[in-house]
Amino acid sequence: MHRFEGYTLDEWMAIVTIISVAGSFLIWLLNFAIKNGTEKLSEQVKELLNQFQILNDSISTIRGLAKQTDERVDQLESRFEEHIGEAKVRNQKIKSLEHEVFDDKRRNEDE
Repeated sequence: MHRFEGYTLDEWMAIVTIISVAGSFLIWLLNFAIKNGTEKLSEQVKELLNQFQILNDSISTIRGLAKQTDERVDQLESRFEEHIGEAKVRNQKIKSLEHEVFDDKRRNEDE
């Protein structure tokens, strides 16, 4: 019989068969694990992307509301400044009227 590396042709065929079966099983197992693992991972990634989209929409809504609030605050500040100016003018008018009234009373009392 012929021998190669100390094994006969029958032994080499048995070794190749065992390695092929074990390799095929390992490839099938890896393929199965990858398909199932990636399907679950894919679903989780889709869910994560969906949550990111919802978060992005929420942030956009908040930005819009913040802009509206800023505009309202600016309008209120300008109106407040107008009222302060009007109040200063009224106070000046009141002071001048007080001076006129009290000065007239003092003049009348002095006479």
